[in-house]
Amino acid sequence: MGKLVRGTTWAKEQFEKGSRPGRDKIIEWITAEHIPGQIIAGEPYVDADRFAIRDHTGQTPVKLSANDNRPRTGIDLLVG
Repeated sequence: MGKLVRGTTWAKEQFEKGSRPGRDKIIEWITAEHIPGQIIAGEPYVDADRFAIRDHTGQTPVKLSANDNRPRTGIDLLVG
């Protein structure tokens, strides 16, 4: 588990004002495993480190393969 960030703080960093998800939506996403995190005492916390290395499919780089079938690294993701 990486660094846990309060759900509302994470939303402010990831979404523009006016399109930020609320507490209940973040809880829904964590529960459905759309985003990595935990519900602690009824409050959502997002695993910011794991979220940062996911792509639009929700897979981590280890699950993704480059054209040569080797696992992709963080550098591969940064350079596209």
